[in-house]
Amino acid sequence: MNDSAPVESSYGILLPFSIAYFCIFLFGSIGNGIVIVMIINVLSSIHKSRTTKRVSTTSHVFIYVLGLSIVDLLVLIHLPFLIFEMWNKSFPFGNTLCKLYWFGESVNKLLSSFLMCVLSWDRYLAVCKPLNSITIRSNSVALLVLFSTCTLATVLLLPVLIQSQVTMVDRLSIHIDQLDYGTAEYDKAVARNSLITKCSFDPDSLFVIYTFSIGFVIPALLISFFYAKVILRLRANTRNMLVDHKRSDASGGRNSIASRVHQVTKRIVMVIFFYFFCWTPQWTITLLINFEIFEYSHMLLMVSLSAHVLVCFNSAANPLLYALINRELRAQHLQAMSRKRQSLTAATQVVLEFVVQATNNECSHRHSSLVSEEDPLPRSFTARTSQFLAGFKFNIFTSGPFKKRSLSRSPSNKSHLSNGNTKERIQIASNFQLKGETESASLSAADSFL
Repeated sequence: MNDSAPVESSYGILLPFSIAYFCIFLFGSIGNGIVIVMIINVLSSIHKSRTTKRVSTTSHVFIYVLGLSIVDLLVLIHLPFLIFEMWNKSFPFGNTLCKLYWFGESVNKLLSSFLMCVLSWDRYLAVCKPLNSITIRSNSVALLVLFSTCTLATVLLLPVLIQSQVTMVDRLSIHIDQLDYGTAEYDKAVARNSLITKCSFDPDSLFVIYTFSIGFVIPALLISFFYAKVILRLRANTRNMLVDHKRSDASGGRNSIASRVHQVTKRIVMVIFFYFFCWTPQWTITLLINFEIFEYSHMLLMVSLSAHVLVCFNSAANPLLYALINRELRAQHLQAMSRKRQSLTAATQVVLEFVVQATNNECSHRHSSLVSEEDPLPRSFTARTSQFLAGFKFNIFTSGPFKKRSLSRSPSNKSHLSNGNTKERIQIASNFQLKGETESASLSAADSFL
């Protein structure tokens, strides 16, 4: 874990890293923000649609991705403080923000890795053990897992909250040793006006080793294991499906299945490679600095900043890797937006019906009490008003969304869809009971969230 070293590098070194941090902060915040809004929209829509028995089997995965996006967003929030400190060469925000700064920097090393490991575990269960893991892959379990991982990460990072603090250092020194009041070094820094405040955290070797083991080694092994199992199961299922298609002489089906498996395998390999690509340099530099294998230098500072940029880039790219290119999430989001539009149109229908009815009642009352038969102007005006509102109501009611809505709610169609869904569920259940885990279901489970 890097300490807050005095950045006395040249303008040519600070500028590119500052631009990189700013771009990562900007695009990462936008990406994670979009994912958070999309998933909240989808989850709220799924929750409301349960009254119609439309229960999603993938909402627990959305909860995991939502947690990952929130963690990544919290990590990116600390970048403006880092950019300010790089250029101002001081941390004037106080002890509390210093602790939050280091906690936000450190939580990415544990909680983000935990959640990526949980996502790989969920895909392993969906592909390799789809029947036995039905109760595990649920919203309640997902919330419990999120709470457990957050609690574990907070407990493991308590030393960060306890030991991080604002210290006084000499900005002209290449070292970051704390200067105590009254010492010769302190007086010397005061004399040459080089005394500044830095947000520092100096971890011991034990802390570095256990965070390295729990935050990188174990998650890396588990992610590799789970995704390797997914690939092996997909390939085994593919061979069985290809044999079935070969017996039926369906060459097009064989090519389609092989192409899907190839795409899923490629995305799995990309996820694993991206994880190691972003995290291995950071942990390598952290270990080298902690065990003092290399002396501090500007070259080591550049390498350390480059490794840290990769870690921040990981937090900015996770929304794209796990959510924005995900077909399942995009489809669910579009369905949620469609349901909201239909609800808004239904509300508009109720309001317009009320307005038309109230207008007709008012016109009838005025006609009977105030307007005589010899006065054609008021009757003509009220008649035109009623015709306008009725015409506007007709145009709204007969628009595309209402046609779809009225058809979907008609008794005959509802009965037909209900019977169709019941037959489909019975057929799926019988297939699972007779044949066990179906190959196509495993492929779809892997393809939907990779």
